[in-house]
Amino acid sequence: MTEDVRIADKETNVGLMTVAFRLHIVLLILILSQALTGLGRLGYTFDGWALGVSHQRTAEIGLLLAIAILVLIIKAKPANEKMKGMAIGMVGMWVFQFGLGEMMGSMSWMGMIHAPLALMIFAHASMMMMKFKSE
Repeated sequence: MTEDVRIADKETNVGLMTVAFRLHIVLLILILSQALTGLGRLGYTFDGWALGVSHQRTAEIGLLLAIAILVLIIKAKPANEKMKGMAIGMVGMWVFQFGLGEMMGSMSWMGMIHAPLALMIFAHASMMMMKFKSE
């Protein structure tokens, strides 16, 4: 009887993984929009749009999405334990990136770290997408 319960506990919740996958697609789109709106901080704007504000708001939304994806993956109990680690890494990178972005107002040289880290976040998110497909 207890073996049946243990086996049932280890099954992956496909519904939660599907929601996490769809949120991850939105997160990838947000990362790309971060790149586009980040250029607004450098003075490249389209007819005077305030892209800096959009950059900050999409960063906040992206951080919340990364946390939501982490929670969904942990609750889904995937068979592949690497998914949990990758989701934790994604949240950690978003927190670090968000902190760097907040400090850029007083230390403009932080952009030298902020921009390459954004590329690493996109690469990590792309690799995580491949893990969703195998799950």
